[in-house]
Parts: sequence; C-alpha cells; structure tokens
Amino acid sequence: MTGYATTSAAISRSRLLLWRVCKWLVLSVALIVAAGAVFQLSMSQWERYRYPPPGKLVDIGGLPLHINCTGAGSPTVILEAGPTESSVIWQLVQPQIGSFTRVCSYDRAGFGWSDAPNAPRTASNIANELDRLLNRAAVPGPYVLVGHDFGGLINRVFIVRHRQQVAGMVLVDSVHPDVHHFPPFDAPTDHSTLANVYYHLMLWSVPLGVPRILGWCRDSFMFTNQPREWDRFAPEAAAQYCRLQAWRTEMAQGTDEDGSLPAKTGPFDDMPLVVLSHDPQVNDFRGYFSPADLVKAESTWSDLQQELRGLSGRSQRIVAKGSYHWIQIYRPELVVTAVHEIVDDSRGIAPFQADPETEYK
Repeated sequence: MTGYATTSAAISRSRLLLWRVCKWLVLSVALIVAAGAVFQLSMSQWERYRYPPPGKLVDIGGLPLHINCTGAGSPTVILEAGPTESSVIWQLVQPQIGSFTRVCSYDRAGFGWSDAPNAPRTASNIANELDRLLNRAAVPGPYVLVGHDFGGLINRVFIVRHRQQVAGMVLVDSVHPDVHHFPPFDAPTDHSTLANVYYHLMLWSVPLGVPRILGWCRDSFMFTNQPREWDRFAPEAAAQYCRLQAWRTEMAQGTDEDGSLPAKTGPFDDMPLVVLSHDPQVNDFRGYFSPADLVKAESTWSDLQQELRGLSGRSQRIVAKGSYHWIQIYRPELVVTAVHEIVDDSRGIAPFQADPETEYK
C-alpha cells in the first residue's frame, strides 16, 4: 500500500505541474496577444495623428470617402489607385499636374482615409461610388482619367457610363481584364497558394500587431531601386495599408463580376488614350513565377498592353525604360507628360498625336 500511495502522490504532483505549465502558457500567450493588440491600436492612432487627411471627407450616402483636389483649370484629372493603394501613391505626380490643371486623387472605400465599404467590391460598384463622389464633392467634368493597375478597370467602367464627360485616359501599367485567361497567369502557382495563406493569416494577425512587429508593414511600399523622392512618402503609404480594413477590402475586391467586363468597357472611338507600360527588362514578375515562366509572363503582359491601346483609334503606347510596375513612382514625368498632352487636346491648344509605333522612353 505504501508503494501505491507514493505512486499516486507522484502522479498528482505531475498533474499539478502540468496544469501550472499549461496555465502559465495560456496566460503568457494571452498577455502577448493583448500587448500586440494594444501596440497595433496605439500605432494606428498615432499614425492618424501623424498623417491627417490632406483633402476632405465627403458623404456619398452613408459612406464617407476622402478626396483631395489641388490646382485649378479644366479638364479635371482624376487619379485612380491600384488594388492595394491609397491616394498617397500619387504624391510624386499630383503636384506636377496641379501646376497646369485641377487634379483630384481619392481613396476608394476601405483604403486610405475613406470608410469601410458597404457594398461588394466590384469594378461596377466602385465606378458608381466614384460618380457619386464627384457629384457630391462638386467636381464637374470633363475628366481625364488616370488609372494604375486595377484602377484602369474602374476607369473603363466609368467611361462607358459617362463617355461625354471624359476627355481622355491614361492607363498606368493597367491590368488587362482577360489577363488571367493567358499563360502563365492562368495557372495556379506555388506563389499564389502561399499568397492565399499569407492573406488569410494577415486577417487575424493585423489586429494583433504581427505585421508591424515583423516589419511587413514597413516594407510594403519600399520598392526595388526606388527613387529617393519616394522615401519620404513610403512610411505614410504603408501606414494607410497596415490596417485590417484595408486587408479585408483588398481580399473583397472583384474585377469582373459576370465575365463580361472586356466586352462592356470599350472600345472608345477616338478618345485620346495613352498606355504606359513597365519595362520588361526589369523582370517585374520575379518572385511570382519560376524562371522558366518569367519570360513568358513579361511577353504576355506586353502583348496585352499592346491590346489595350486598341481601346481607342487615337492612342499611344509608351514603355517606361527602367521602370517597374509603379510608373508613377519610377517615372512620374511620363505620367505628367501624357496627362498634359490630353489636357492640351481638350483645351484646343494642341491636338493629341496618335502614334502607331510603341515608343521606349
């Protein structure tokens, strides 16, 4: 009996020790989670104080959106950002355009200083929200639309509905609505699988401050060989993105809700159009595809960029030498020049010159 009692006591002590270890582990995890959440909340509040909205919030019907208009003159240039970006992405372009006409950048619902969206994130709904924003903010046409990446799709939908108000368009390495039907963009890759896992992890990790602690937020808008001028804006761009609202909105965005976007959004007759494309020599898809598919990806992207110029009978296509996908950061002067040419055409100062040949500048 003595041996049994000794064994029983040892088991009890082991269970007690295990319980204490588990309790302290749970408590430690809870404290770490709480500390991360407090850190995220504190940093978000500090960033809101450090980076106040440069424009104004306009209620478009239960949805306040941020719009920042500078300069004076007509037509008005509307800057539409890419899929993960706030209006900060146009900081190297907007001041220059504002020197010769009125220019407005804005934040789509869920990004920047705008509120969270209250409708599905389709290109159609976003174009409707832009129309309501311009009306409520008293920004009359005509407009010159400038769209980067996903922003080009939104602009195409807007033009179909308001063709008479649009003087021209500049596509800044805009995505083609059919890109995912062409190889290698049509095939799932290891990167896309990892990206899906990454995005889902981010949805719960952002409120806990994990991206900030690991430096993911800091690096979100630091680009390879970026110009020095962008250094001062990168922290603000990252701050606008490092929020749960932005990540949720990005995942909810859809580009083509019923598969008919290409057929419904063009061509646009002889509307002045400039297609700006990144330099294929910089291999902008490195990290997204294997070395074997990298050349194919650049070739497909270039072919589809060429197809985009067919949206108008008066168009130019310019390949920005040395530029990665964010041409408005690497070569802002090309964006400004393209806009200036369309503005001059609208004012009757100088007719927009179409060019059948692709230029490398």
